[in-house]
Amino acid sequence: MAPATLTSGMKFEVFLSFRGPDTRDNFTSCLYHDMAEKGIRVFKDSEELRVGQKIEGEILQALEDAQIYIPIFSTGFASSAWCLREVAHMVDCTLKSDGKKVILPVFFDVEPDDVKLKTNLYRDALSEHEKKYSSHEVKRWEDALVEVPTKVGWKLEGKGYGELTKLIVRELLVKLKGKNRPLPYHLVETDDLARIEELLDIDSDDHVRFVIIHGTGGIGKSTLASVIFNRFRSKFDCSSFLDDVQSHGLIDMQKKLLSETLGSNSAQEIYDTNDGIDRITRGLGKRKILIVVDNVDEKKQLENLAGSCDWFGCGSRVIITCRDLRTIRNTDNQKRPSNYMDYSVKEMPLDQAIQLFSKHAFRSNPPTKDCYNFSKEVVLSVGKLPLTLEVVGSLFANTVRSEWDETFEDLKQTPYKDVRQSLMISINKLDEIEKAIFIDIACFCIGEDKTYADYMWRSSGYSPHGAIDVLLLMSLIKINEHNRFWMHDEVRDLGRYIVKRDNVEDAGKRTWVWIDENTLDMLRSNEEKQAVRALSVGISHDFTPEELVRLPKLRFLGGERMNFVGDFKNLLRNLKWLSWRHCHLDFSPTNLDLVNLVVLDLSQSRITDDWVGWLQIEMVKKLKVLDLTHCKELTKTPDFSEFSKLEKLILAWCVKLSTIDGSIGKLKLLSTLNIQGCHSLQGLPDEIGSLECLSEIVMPSGVKPFKLFETLGNLKSLTQFEIRLHYGISRLPHSIGRLMNLTKLSFHACKNLYELPDSIGELQSLVELDLQLSGISILPDAIGKLKRLKVIRLGHSKIHTIPCALGGVEMLELLDASFCSYLKGKVPWEWWSLTRLRILDLYRTPISRVPTNLSGFSNLQELKISSHQRHPLLELPSSLKCLVVEAAKFPVLPNLSSLVDLHHLEVCGSRRPMSANEDIWPGKDEDIPQFPVFPDLCGPKNQVSDFLVFKRLEKRGLSAVEYLVRLRELKISSWEFLESTPDLSALKRLQDLHLSGLPKLAEVPGLGKLESLKFLCIGWCNVIPQLPNLWKLKNLQRLKLYYCSMLRTVEGLKELNSLKKVEIQKCMSLERLPDLPAFTKLYTDWMPPKAAKLTVQSTMPRKRSWLSMLLDK
Repeated sequence: MAPATLTSGMKFEVFLSFRGPDTRDNFTSCLYHDMAEKGIRVFKDSEELRVGQKIEGEILQALEDAQIYIPIFSTGFASSAWCLREVAHMVDCTLKSDGKKVILPVFFDVEPDDVKLKTNLYRDALSEHEKKYSSHEVKRWEDALVEVPTKVGWKLEGKGYGELTKLIVRELLVKLKGKNRPLPYHLVETDDLARIEELLDIDSDDHVRFVIIHGTGGIGKSTLASVIFNRFRSKFDCSSFLDDVQSHGLIDMQKKLLSETLGSNSAQEIYDTNDGIDRITRGLGKRKILIVVDNVDEKKQLENLAGSCDWFGCGSRVIITCRDLRTIRNTDNQKRPSNYMDYSVKEMPLDQAIQLFSKHAFRSNPPTKDCYNFSKEVVLSVGKLPLTLEVVGSLFANTVRSEWDETFEDLKQTPYKDVRQSLMISINKLDEIEKAIFIDIACFCIGEDKTYADYMWRSSGYSPHGAIDVLLLMSLIKINEHNRFWMHDEVRDLGRYIVKRDNVEDAGKRTWVWIDENTLDMLRSNEEKQAVRALSVGISHDFTPEELVRLPKLRFLGGERMNFVGDFKNLLRNLKWLSWRHCHLDFSPTNLDLVNLVVLDLSQSRITDDWVGWLQIEMVKKLKVLDLTHCKELTKTPDFSEFSKLEKLILAWCVKLSTIDGSIGKLKLLSTLNIQGCHSLQGLPDEIGSLECLSEIVMPSGVKPFKLFETLGNLKSLTQFEIRLHYGISRLPHSIGRLMNLTKLSFHACKNLYELPDSIGELQSLVELDLQLSGISILPDAIGKLKRLKVIRLGHSKIHTIPCALGGVEMLELLDASFCSYLKGKVPWEWWSLTRLRILDLYRTPISRVPTNLSGFSNLQELKISSHQRHPLLELPSSLKCLVVEAAKFPVLPNLSSLVDLHHLEVCGSRRPMSANEDIWPGKDEDIPQFPVFPDLCGPKNQVSDFLVFKRLEKRGLSAVEYLVRLRELKISSWEFLESTPDLSALKRLQDLHLSGLPKLAEVPGLGKLESLKFLCIGWCNVIPQLPNLWKLKNLQRLKLYYCSMLRTVEGLKELNSLKKVEIQKCMSLERLPDLPAFTKLYTDWMPPKAAKLTVQSTMPRKRSWLSMLLDK
């Protein structure tokens, strides 16, 4: 069967690989049709397309295009050479994709160990292939099978075909929708961004500015603020994004602001908001800071977080998002001073609204012809609000074409622009379990760890995984990078409205109740509240047995200022999750009967190791999560002997904790131990080595001596072990080599750790090794045994030797040894054959010899290299996208004409004047290779023969740069003798051009034709007299000219409407300032020639006459 044909321009999303006789007519056929029905663009391989022994044509194109590869591993899969070729190509594609492609295998009637070649099933098949195919090709297949991930994907395991295909399709739809990121995956930028950027005037440091972004819920205020925040935060001393402040306490938000800008210590012991204000103003008063205060709905929120301009240093920017501008007006309803500017978010233009809808509904941009008209109809019906478009679009993404008309008819019944009604259509599509979980998240799980809620739901009889996938797919929820639930406030309000809608008058008949002064009577009434499943307490309250006896079905109870008073025997037997933050040190309740509790959160409490409450907590036999985060008075953990079911123990930021009780060794099901911020800990008990299920330890940083337990190697399930910024670790236990499932090992900034044990070579699953900023000075030869290692980070470390054995790490993709000032010896390039290496960073590392030939690094995409000696790079791989070369003498580069994918080129010569008598080649004259000094962008024509003198570069014709068609950024700096750049006019995609430290540069041919250029920077170019007319640079946004002392004119800027900023500094020969568009900002120290002359004269001492001198005497 041939693969499905696609509309022109559309690409396959999923590639199915299988052995026909094993699965074609059963499972594979079922899976393919289910995917196609859901609109997934899937390529199903077939024998008719397989020609010869090389992957090409339609199959090759599908493999290159697909985002997800699904090999269906069956008993006979490895007997097919073609199947093995496809798997090898999948592995290659994922390695080059920077994480954008993924392999999700199906283990049909085999085990993962069979695929990993740990059994004879696939090994025997490979042995048979060796009789027919080359050993090199069979070895490539073998490596690919070992590389296939086995901790993801699916097993048949007794499931019916229909059940498994439904599970696979659902997960594919979630993945194709995009991973959760700080910014929406289907972001469509609007003109609002440019207008807000103008109001912010980021580059001006002479004032503090507030910009208020306001508009209706769901219009995209928070998204706009997020884009701005991400784009400009690097320009500030520090930054903080205070998201959804209306849902958090003011002191918590003050602490977050201080922690993110001044460090966690600055946020300790804040007792009230006045104390917080004092800390903010004293700590940030002289700092240039970027703050986003998101979702303000009360004036006091702003008054306590960013009260006025004098709270922050010059150049600071505060972005505020709110629905109602009146929220931040003064008491007399007058607008604030002139440096408070507001911006009303505009309705999305129709074309962009269609684009956003299409991205969510059809995962295509722009929509195909047959979808465009339909998309336009839907958008005109539901309105152009981004939130509505996202939710409604996702609704169509989860339906087949035959259901579109029915869904659209439902949408037509909703009033135009009625967001709530539009969202209700999505809610009504949920089944009962999905709706119940949606309501729980809206009411009390926003900002909470997904794992906590998962334990609650499972212990209540729900299976939440499928429901969560559906909610993600329908854009009703998101899960952030910290695994916490997030929901748009409009969707949250809708969920809470649904709860209240059915029982407006009687809160006791709702499933969830927010306890405040208005609902407190509900607690005190004598009626039994059978419907109530969850209570969130927003006021200080002491619960009594009489109140809780009337809540027999309660399974969630949370609050920060609550307590229990009395005897609670048999009253809380259904409670699954108790969020008791800021728990009192004085514990008064008796018989706190928490027999079915699975999650206990006591974070931010002042409890101690002798707290009376431990006696009752120890009776909780089913507890799976114990969260003691920020329990700052805790010096020792309790006895864990009774917590046999515990799976997550969170001790983060218990800053006085010095001892973890040895009974922790009895927690046989513990999978996560978090001791981040426990600075007083000086080691872990050896008993931890008996925790065979422990897969994650989040370690602290610190300066005190810290001993790693000798039994570390017994943790067979540990997959990551990271210690950052800990000066107290000086040695590693030899047993570390027994961590057979470890994939990441990091000792980032452990500056007193000087060596790795040889046993490191036994970590056969290790993928990433991070030794940045550490004291490690040498890598053991055993590192060559790490056959799966892909990433090594050595930047800023004390490494002084790289062993030849590193060449044996065949899977290596990234080697970062930048800024390693001790690495001065030779790097054993000749021993290396790292064909998978993508990134090689040796920037600012004074290696004595650069590699003469890197063409063997066939997948290299990024190369950054420095050298104090003048050696040529003879040949570079054509795969390069980024090349940065710095040399103590001007660099000698090869022909770059083959680098057709190069995006970024940076070449830096000497940063100090060269002596005329200085030898710049260590060998004999006859050894000097005849290669061009400047990258010859066109090929072998016009080589510079006398590069020792290097008086000038020959001007090139238009053909000279035609090969670098994808170049976007070009930087040339610190070349003393460069008189002219090559002709740049063919660089049609060039966006950034930086020329600096070129004292003899007189011209830049082709500059005036760079129509894609956005940023032009020319500095310390002392003899350049003029620039070509720049009127064609219609996309130029910023121009910076500095220390160009002979520059006389700059023409053509008046027509550049995109130009936002012009900086002209120390260009005193300029005859006049250039004419600029009306809205362009100009920053300059230039003065007219006459005024400048007068200024100079006024500052010179005058000659005194003999008479005046005589009078002085």
